[in-house]
Amino acid sequence: MSSKTVEINITGIVQGVGFRPFLYNLARKKSLNGYILNRGNAGVRLILQGNSNNIQKFIYDIKEQKPDISYIEKITTQELDTKKIFKDLSIRKSEQGRGISLTLPPDVAICRECLNNMRNADLQRYYQYPFIACAQCGPRFTTVTSLPYDRERSTMINFPFCEFCLEEYRAFNNRRFHAQTFACSICGPNYILYDKSKEILEKDSISEVLKKTAKRINTGEIAAVKGIGGVHLVCLAENDNIILKLRKRKRKRRYKPFALMVPELKIIENYFNINDKERELLESFRRPIVLLEKKPNFKSSGISELVAPGLNNIGFMLPYTGIHYLLFDYIGKKPLIYTSGNKSNIPMGIENDKIFTQLNKIADFFLLHDRKIYQRADDSVLRVHDYKPKLIRRSRGYVPEYIPLPFEVEIPGALATGPELNVTGAILRRNRIFPTQHIGNTTNLETFEFLQDALFHMKKLLQIQDSEIKFIACDAHPGFITSQYGRELSERFSVPLYLIQHHYSHILGLMAENNIKEDEEIIGISTDGVGFGDDGNTWGGEILRCSYKDYTRVGHLEYQPMVGGDRCTKYPARMLASIILKNFSVEKSMKIFKQLNLEEDLEYEKIELETLVSQFTKASFSFPAENIPLSSSTGRIFDSVSYLLGACSFKTYRGEPAMRLEGLASKGKPSKINLSVSYDENDGVTIINTSKLIIDILNLLKIKNYKREDIASKFQIAIGKSYAKVAIKKAKILGIKKIGLSGGVAYNYSFSQTIKNLVLKNDLQFLEHTDIPPGDAGISTGQLIGGLFKYLNDN
Repeated sequence: MSSKTVEINITGIVQGVGFRPFLYNLARKKSLNGYILNRGNAGVRLILQGNSNNIQKFIYDIKEQKPDISYIEKITTQELDTKKIFKDLSIRKSEQGRGISLTLPPDVAICRECLNNMRNADLQRYYQYPFIACAQCGPRFTTVTSLPYDRERSTMINFPFCEFCLEEYRAFNNRRFHAQTFACSICGPNYILYDKSKEILEKDSISEVLKKTAKRINTGEIAAVKGIGGVHLVCLAENDNIILKLRKRKRKRRYKPFALMVPELKIIENYFNINDKERELLESFRRPIVLLEKKPNFKSSGISELVAPGLNNIGFMLPYTGIHYLLFDYIGKKPLIYTSGNKSNIPMGIENDKIFTQLNKIADFFLLHDRKIYQRADDSVLRVHDYKPKLIRRSRGYVPEYIPLPFEVEIPGALATGPELNVTGAILRRNRIFPTQHIGNTTNLETFEFLQDALFHMKKLLQIQDSEIKFIACDAHPGFITSQYGRELSERFSVPLYLIQHHYSHILGLMAENNIKEDEEIIGISTDGVGFGDDGNTWGGEILRCSYKDYTRVGHLEYQPMVGGDRCTKYPARMLASIILKNFSVEKSMKIFKQLNLEEDLEYEKIELETLVSQFTKASFSFPAENIPLSSSTGRIFDSVSYLLGACSFKTYRGEPAMRLEGLASKGKPSKINLSVSYDENDGVTIINTSKLIIDILNLLKIKNYKREDIASKFQIAIGKSYAKVAIKKAKILGIKKIGLSGGVAYNYSFSQTIKNLVLKNDLQFLEHTDIPPGDAGISTGQLIGGLFKYLNDN
């Protein structure tokens, strides 16, 4: 066979995944000479010279043997007409290439080989060294300051290689060949054990650090442990008093569930249901927190009920860094609470001084390292519905991966600022959307500043110039701080601002994820707690006829008054009282309130109830009125039923009433209850009657033989059926073949599966999320899609 010279260009996730070392060794095996060049976001370029057949085999083997965590998007080749003879094979110094994507992977859990090295006493440089890594594992997104991906553009720049690490870095047959974020105990970062006053307790011996840390945790103390993307608060999960201490110190964490880490799934699989998909996700390089359903014998697990009060599931994750495994080696095989180390609603501190300041009154001691965290990244969280993952928080292990759009886009760049709660921002780069890591609730200044930082860091990684930003997208709610920020960005870049309705944003993300074509329509069911509606009311139970260009509201939940506005979200009793007052006389309503002891569940009890009734009567059924907005929110109906059935009387965290209701329903038998939902029509819009639903549940509670858990279980099915029936009817009338579900209520398994099963039974296609969070964390993606089509329409 003749010899030839070819240029090969590879795009995808090809940096930080051991890709260049893989290519180098593969080319050597094929006796090919030339060079390999990292071109930043433009990918990897190879100039190779050698036997034609060997070059073809090389290209084939790239696809077949690539590193597991890499992703090849495209390989292009062209033969070069050159007389130059290459006498060897080399990896050249990286260059700052520009492309439409990011070639950087997310942070990767420690691999099995590194774990074995860390536990091998014969390898003194790596033995019990928590920061061990290689070309295929370790921190990536959280440590990189800019691209192309090289050590000098990461926080490892502060830790120059020792002679031994440098030798491994240069050895083509070594697992750490051209690995950028590894080090050893001689040259790398280290952990130091501190007390609350910043006094060093231990720093010279990692074994002593681990022994002292384990002893303090085992005796009931709370540790602040710094990791890859932030800091965790760590303590025992089996002792009620320790958990109560943690909750008290975190103040606003009265009932919110904690995530647990276990050294292996074997210790919990007798007490929790773990299907193959859940196991696969838990053991994947992403290592997310996965919600696992409790088995009936859960109490025998030893895990405290206070970990997740009133819920039928608990979030678990497996270790993903060296320090996690080492702590379990010393503490023992038992579940530990690993919760975000922050004051409630404030981003985690990532600098040691801020960690001390923020957690001084929460943690008993601190286990911190001296490597800088460049980007904060919380643990990702998900649950699985029939083998399909539902992302709740998309962060570490997923970011900065992109969401592909199912159509061509020529626009070089655009930004979206997200909603107000559970926020992510997002950046459009041609036909790809890059959501930021989890940000949180932007009602806090620190969190808002985090959003700004995360958006512009992603913009920097993507190498998007200011002149390339063509539009800004934000929520339609005029009062959101993110909407205000959208206006500021619009002025800063002198580009149009597009306000995208909240529930339409949910559906737009769903459409793109499911490869809906540009000229196609779907019926979208968008269910959550709150979103600014086109009529000025609060939406949250919407059935929309959607295309990428526009939407029409074809159905929704009945409007209910919210006497006192947002106080109804905190005190479900207020929301229920509002619905009861709407449907009964004041005299009859007061009798019902007395039967329910409702005033006891209001902050100011009798006085508050009297004020609530007075506000209602003053409005004379003319709603919306002052401090009485109207809402079609599914979340508020779930809250009302949750309160009515005794599952939750006061919301201490977002979604708590609905989550506790699902916990109650998990013990119920819906077949024992007769409950259905009626409908009304108004100018072609179908309205789901939630007043009758609440009244029917009130009546069911009067029947002594009916259990609350049975009613809860039936309610979730009944309201799911009501949405499905309306959506199916509209789809058939309009000739639409696809129905999708999005919004925060889609996390409820029984509700979502009821809708899915009915849609499929009617020979229609059901669309659901797997890559974009159904909740508000997915809003920014939908905003960009909505903004894109508005921009195209304007230009």
